[in-house]
Amino acid sequence: MTFIEELRSAIRSGRVPPIFKPSDLTAANIADPNANLSNYDKKNSGSLNKKVLVSRDIGGEAFYTFDAQIFD
Repeated sequence: MTFIEELRSAIRSGRVPPIFKPSDLTAANIADPNANLSNYDKKNSGSLNKKVLVSRDIGGEAFYTFDAQIFD
């Protein structure tokens, strides 16, 4: 299971909220040793099918959510 698939499953099961921050992954015991979440925008600049996360900086903290049209 890829990191994104694991994250998607955790959101669907309610372990991670739909709009989440990195500490929510830690609370849900989802390992991110390669900082995939924080580097997601840099790593996935190509196909829209791969770039499913939307990120926003709010008050100096990064929050993420899935693009609903791609997620469903």
